[in-house]
Amino acid sequence: MISESDWKHFKQVKEDALDKCCQQVLDEVREGIDNPELSNHAKYLYLYKLMENSDKRIANIFDYNARSKAMLQLALMKSDGLLEAKQINGFSDELQRFINSHD
Repeated sequence: MISESDWKHFKQVKEDALDKCCQQVLDEVREGIDNPELSNHAKYLYLYKLMENSDKRIANIFDYNARSKAMLQLALMKSDGLLEAKQINGFSDELQRFINSHD
């Protein structure tokens, strides 16, 4: 379990990381839709698979809102490239060490 101050910071970091993750997905959507080399059917299949995989990714990282899951979620966010150093620096030293050990 994480401390109360880490939990408060975690809630904001989680919200920011989810937004960043969704932005990445939307960028990939635009890339697929704007690809002139793909037929409309190929674009549809690309988008379907992208959304299916993205939904699994988002659920794996962001579902559940419990202090007991926060450390795991932070490790997953870190390994997925969704955390920035300034966000990590806002946590306690112990939690920072844990997060940084999960590259």
